[in-house]
Amino acid sequence: MKDTRLNELIKNGFNKPKVLVLGDCMLDIYLDGECKRLAPDVGVPVLDVKTAVHCLGGAGNVIVNLHNMGAMVSVVTVLGDDANAVLIADELQQKGIETTGILYSKNCQTLTKTRLRREQQCLLRYDIGQKYSFDDDMLQLYLLAIKDALQSVDIIFVADYDKGSIPDKLIQMLYQEQQLHPKIIVVDSKDYRKYSCLRPDLIKPNYEEARQILGQHEDEDRVHQGMQWSQQLAELANAHWVALTLDKDGVVLFKRNDPPIHYTVPELKEGNFSGAGDTFLTALCLAYFNGLDQDSAIDLSIKAAHIGIAKSGTASCSCQELAHKISESDNKVVADLNELEALCDRLRKGHRLVFTNGCFDIFHAGHAHYLGKAKTMGDILIVGINTDNSISRLKGASRPVNRLEDRIEVLCALGAVDYVVPFGDAGSDNPIPLLEKVRPHVFVKGEAYRDEDIPEKGLLDTLGTKLVYVEHVHQQSTTKIIQRVQENKQVLKKIS
Repeated sequence: MKDTRLNELIKNGFNKPKVLVLGDCMLDIYLDGECKRLAPDVGVPVLDVKTAVHCLGGAGNVIVNLHNMGAMVSVVTVLGDDANAVLIADELQQKGIETTGILYSKNCQTLTKTRLRREQQCLLRYDIGQKYSFDDDMLQLYLLAIKDALQSVDIIFVADYDKGSIPDKLIQMLYQEQQLHPKIIVVDSKDYRKYSCLRPDLIKPNYEEARQILGQHEDEDRVHQGMQWSQQLAELANAHWVALTLDKDGVVLFKRNDPPIHYTVPELKEGNFSGAGDTFLTALCLAYFNGLDQDSAIDLSIKAAHIGIAKSGTASCSCQELAHKISESDNKVVADLNELEALCDRLRKGHRLVFTNGCFDIFHAGHAHYLGKAKTMGDILIVGINTDNSISRLKGASRPVNRLEDRIEVLCALGAVDYVVPFGDAGSDNPIPLLEKVRPHVFVKGEAYRDEDIPEKGLLDTLGTKLVYVEHVHQQSTTKIIQRVQENKQVLKKIS
């Protein structure tokens, strides 16, 4: 399927299938701050919390992903009768998702995972609640509500985290309903054996789940194991498609009556991987519903997961983000300021924007370190790059050594860089015009500027943008590289 057709499908919300989500809804809370001191009374590190964000996790994250990708989502689930359950319900209602299918039990607590983080790195996680539970009366209400919801859906998506929301009687009822009115069934579970009677269309075990289910030992060659295990998992679960995820080692897809295929994934050294599997399976589910071939379906799902991983909270992806990812996969350059402003207005709603700028003339290890560090400050890194004429005004007639198009190509090849914006004219060689359009959450400068009065400071204060300085790599700068070349009597010519 060509990108234009695929983009149209995505922009149309994958034809808006009706999906019933069943499973364990959770609340994810992220407390981000600085950790620079010890508590004097107990001698443990203190996290000074700067921001507190909550979002939906578990089956709740599946709901968010399906909704954001265009599906018409209904949900029947059980929560505790507590304040965190109210937060989950409010979050769903704000997205326009009906919450009458939520039952509230006084016999359990709403499952809540709180992560304490410093610079996007998790220091500690603490959990509230262990399992959801039903008394007999509530179980009957639960099953009746699900049976009623089943009458008007195309897909049943089971997100089973083994937290009690999928009792055996529910699986028995689904089996009976499938005999009468079959639906597409997608299952994410720690144990797929109990779903074999449903003959699921799609399952997504990860490596550790597969290893535990099959009673296998961990091996260094996980791809080889995955190729062997995928068919066994399909037979065990009676599944049509098995997408076995192997983290950095990619995905093995087994399709009934076909040999397994291994798909590689781009290397990701950093990111928030919580919920990435939900995002992957959500996209795969919608691709499967629309009859995409397996190569397109897996590629799309990997892209969706990577969009989610780049975010600071629990991974999620929207159809707009996915369409943009496909159309912009080979073009990170934004040259028009109005286009830049519209792009950043869209991105700012769900992402933390980071901006930095520079000449990036002879790219070196210092640049790589600097940009990698800048990316850790948020979700999206936008890099302003001086034009050739701008560099000549700033550095002298012998610079730049490399032309703008070459310097841009190097930046676009970096995974840390999301967008590149050329700037600099006779009126201004500083990035203030870009900052006015981007309005970033974070502005990154090199350590050498810490004691200087930078022209952007007033605008940053007005925007409420945080200014962060990144240390330099010793002896790594374009100027010093040129000096070393000249000292060795080598010729370094400007490209004309």
